[in-house]
Amino acid sequence: MNHITSIRYVIQHWILFAMRDGYTLHNTVIDAEPTEGGFYPAFIGAYGTRVVVEVCHPYASEHLARLALRNVLWAAHVDGHINLQRHPLEALESAQELAA
Repeated sequence: MNHITSIRYVIQHWILFAMRDGYTLHNTVIDAEPTEGGFYPAFIGAYGTRVVVEVCHPYASEHLARLALRNVLWAAHVDGHINLQRHPLEALESAQELAA
């Protein structure tokens, strides 16, 4: 499923599609969506939902689009609006897989 949002609402969509219990799900993929004139930032969150973030001007490269989204997310993390730390259950599952 695809969902398109303005950069203004990206944090609300991150909370809905990329977080659980106040922690970020680390299987969320930060991506870029090709568009006329460049790339929009995007991410693929829970249940395969792809959220494309519309900005004023498309970015010239996929790398710049992903970096722009990471910068917005990091600023929101620093301001306390989201938590980019890995969900404890994911960390526990990863540790159990490594031990097996």
